[in-house]
Amino acid sequence: MGVQYTDNVNLAETDKISDLSFTQQLSLNTTWVISHLNKLQFNLGGELMENFYGNGRTQVTFAIDPNSVIDIRFDISDFQVRLYDQISYAQNPSTDPTATNTTNLNSFTNTIGAVIDKDFSLAVLSLTADYTYNTQSGQNVQGENNPTTSGTRETFRIGSNLTFRWTPTILYGINTVATRSTGLNTANVNSLNFGPFINGKLNRSLEFDLSGGLSVVETTPSEPLGYYLNVALRYPINRHLQILASGSHDLVFTNGTNLTEETVLRAGTLMNLTRLISFSLTPFVNFGDVKTATVGSGATTGPYTQLGITASLSWQPRRRWTTTLSYDYVRRESSSAVQAGAASDSYIQNTFSLQIGYTF
Repeated sequence: MGVQYTDNVNLAETDKISDLSFTQQLSLNTTWVISHLNKLQFNLGGELMENFYGNGRTQVTFAIDPNSVIDIRFDISDFQVRLYDQISYAQNPSTDPTATNTTNLNSFTNTIGAVIDKDFSLAVLSLTADYTYNTQSGQNVQGENNPTTSGTRETFRIGSNLTFRWTPTILYGINTVATRSTGLNTANVNSLNFGPFINGKLNRSLEFDLSGGLSVVETTPSEPLGYYLNVALRYPINRHLQILASGSHDLVFTNGTNLTEETVLRAGTLMNLTRLISFSLTPFVNFGDVKTATVGSGATTGPYTQLGITASLSWQPRRRWTTTLSYDYVRRESSSAVQAGAASDSYIQNTFSLQIGYTF
């Protein structure tokens, strides 16, 4: 359970409204090892929030943890099969970098998928297929619908990975993903990503993950030949301090319907101050450009820059108890909406939270 204060819950440049919220969270993580070849995993997390807004309005909202999933793995002859269903329901609008002038995101996402692996000794072939349904209805603090953060989209994906072992700790291969996405009142999107990947450990400490390649997109308006890139590094300097860094460039779906080109850079440190107290600091910056038109509008919202930092201080007085005090700063800058004479798409948000958790 916890308490949180936000000085700009509606993500607005002016006429900001604060929010004091009390939360109760409960999560259940279970794994049933049926046999050495079969395993069932069930994770479900929920959060109930009672919000007291600075304009005198109160509201109770609900969220489902994005890690909630039903996952079953089994073998058929020489094939390893994984079937899963992952769901989430998000309310926090700052998790969507293109959302502005929105208090509750009301974003529901359900992904059903399958993965089949076949080991040929020399290489492992993985075939994947999934279907994602996302519906989002953004609301302002008065409970009114915000059409720029609302929409529905269905996405089908099929892909393949061919993985080889370079060394005992390093894997490399080729990845291919084809996507067909349709949305309500917005352009359909067909895409094909193709490129190499490599990941593993260079030594006992440095872990890395690198992938990239070409991205071919068919949509309206048309997009030129592009690329995708993902880089992640983890390096523990010693048992008290570790550093993490990541970067990515890709075309992703935001606002339930919009296709957005994003370049995201993240860094992070985790420091054990004492045996019971740890401190983490995670800055990020996101350079984005909305490519397709927003729902109910004939024009895109265009480029934006979102940057922020998260600082957390955790204390574990007992083995099952955890207390976390955190601060989040988010700043978004965009001039496209102002030029169109609409509400500004820029904002600054400060959030303070205190959480206490117990693990059974």
